[in-house]
Amino acid sequence: MLKKVIIIFAAIGIPIVIWVASTYGHLTEVSYTVAQSSTATTEGDQAPKVIIVTTIIDASKAPSDLQCKDSEGTPFKAEFTGNPPEKPFIDGQEVRFVGHVHGGDPSYFHATQVFAP
Repeated sequence: MLKKVIIIFAAIGIPIVIWVASTYGHLTEVSYTVAQSSTATTEGDQAPKVIIVTTIIDASKAPSDLQCKDSEGTPFKAEFTGNPPEKPFIDGQEVRFVGHVHGGDPSYFHATQVFAP
């Protein structure tokens, strides 16, 4: 009887797990404007993580306060809290950040890692 329950659970559970992983596990590249529109749904919940391709405008206070612009030319503040990259951030560098937007005035992008293609 237990064997039948395990087989039934596996037959139903495994496809569901694969569907959830494929639907919600893939990060998308978006602009800062699009990332701003996808905010947290409840208090204490994080906004969904995304990838933003950015050009660093000012890295003088790096990594806690980076001034960046996205592929559409929208300027925004980014705060990088991940492991430091091998080479320090420099002005004019193109970086793909993984993270989410924190609301507020002004809002900022909380980058948790640098995504290497």
